[in-house]
Amino acid sequence: MNCPSCASTKTSELSQKTSLGYRTFCCLDCKRRFNERTGTPFNNLQFPTDIVLLVVLWRLRYKLSLRDLAEMFLVRGFEFTHETVRDWEERFASLISEQLRSRRRGKAGTSTRHTSKWPASGITCIGPSTGTAIWWTPC
Repeated sequence: MNCPSCASTKTSELSQKTSLGYRTFCCLDCKRRFNERTGTPFNNLQFPTDIVLLVVLWRLRYKLSLRDLAEMFLVRGFEFTHETVRDWEERFASLISEQLRSRRRGKAGTSTRHTSKWPASGITCIGPSTGTAIWWTPC
């Protein structure tokens, strides 16, 4: 891992970990200590990265209220306020949406929609498949 201060590649991993279990490193050139989160948007968070991202993802995906999310995670043993959820959303929502958009590139706009006709009856099928399609009879 490169040093975030001097960008040196001469680093060594230390045996001690942070309170959240992240690996720590020491730069052999500038003698500074840092961890896996140093220099990332997740630096100085008091909660694990996966929990923070899950809270923000649920907030965006399911439109849950700030207080509902804080209460849901309180049941799971993580205590934070609705203001914390708001701060996380402001800080990480753009990162999550950017990642989701980059994964969807090239997949939007492809349609499996088709039209088929039963020859004898004149009934037309419009939709993705016959199981979930919309059937209609022209007047």
